Amino acid sequence: MGASAMRGSALVSLLAALSVFAVILAAALPAAFSLYARAAVEYEAMHLIGELRRIQAISRTTAMPLYMLEGRRSWERVPRLRIRSDRYELRRPFSEDTHVYEPLPLVRFEQETMRNTLVVFNRNGEIAEGWSHNMTIRVYAAGHEERALHVVIDRAARIRLRRGNYEAADEE
Repeated sequence: MGASAMRGSALVSLLAALSVFAVILAAALPAAFSLYARAAVEYEAMHLIGELRRIQAISRTTAMPLYMLEGRRSWERVPRLRIRSDRYELRRPFSEDTHVYEPLPLVRFEQETMRNTLVVFNRNGEIAEGWSHNMTIRVYAAGHEERALHVVIDRAARIRLRRGNYEAADEE
């Protein structure tokens, strides 16, 4: 066999190996992305629950209003959390700064109920503004919306994670 035939044979072998690798990669990438999406959503939902519980605990010690001269109320020192689609913003008590938390790539937040309502707890750890129903925050990965997790804060200020489809029964 000549040198040019050997080079041609090596090129065909290389192209065959690359095509087999491409087929395996094409089958593995969607499964890997699905696994990433599920893990990232779980992580971000648990992180949000932890943040909400920390805010609730801080509020128990700082939510008492301060009074100035002659019994006039000054301000309340409570943390406030605002949900955005690509992040959430935490305004901490005793400072003017706002901490912005950005989730892992492709993960989004959606405040399904009580849109644009700040999450604020009073000094007993209850919802501060007298909500009439639950607040539900959906955590999902773009392209995998059907596998969303729901962080629910109910009227008694219990914070929990709900898996599966959203049901209007929790709204009552």
